[in-house]
Amino acid sequence: MVKMTSGPGMSGPSSSLGIMRFFDVDSSGPKMTPELVMGIAIGFTILILVLQKFF
Repeated sequence: MVKMTSGPGMSGPSSSLGIMRFFDVDSSGPKMTPELVMGIAIGFTILILVLQKFF
């Protein structure tokens, strides 16, 4: 069971505070948009289908 903190300015379980801090931090990895990822996936799928057709 998660304990609720009761101090001033604190609301919610203490475990959710760590998650919020995790998502606030920027990583140094490559930044890719969802559109780019979908484009790469669709292009790769088309490439595989074309290669299966001819080989």
